[in-house]
Amino acid sequence: MASQTIDILCGQCGAFMLRYQKKGSGQLTKLYLDRITEPNSLARLKSITRKSELPALSCMECGNRIGLAHEGGTYRMIKGSFRRKGVK
Repeated sequence: MASQTIDILCGQCGAFMLRYQKKGSGQLTKLYLDRITEPNSLARLKSITRKSELPALSCMECGNRIGLAHEGGTYRMIKGSFRRKGVK
């Protein structure tokens, strides 16, 4: 299973939100906290496993919500609310 580093951008304003190590091909439907490499504020959330402790995954620039807290320290991504861009 190949992995790739991708940038997640806000689908509304285009602002950089996070850098993520994606494994496999296909759509990004779940975001695992332990694969976030930047920014440090999100990378520090790796130890959270309870859904109620996860903050909203929203754009810092425009407030667009791109992910909903999900069980086991993951976010369920909202289709169409973000863009992904491969990092070279």
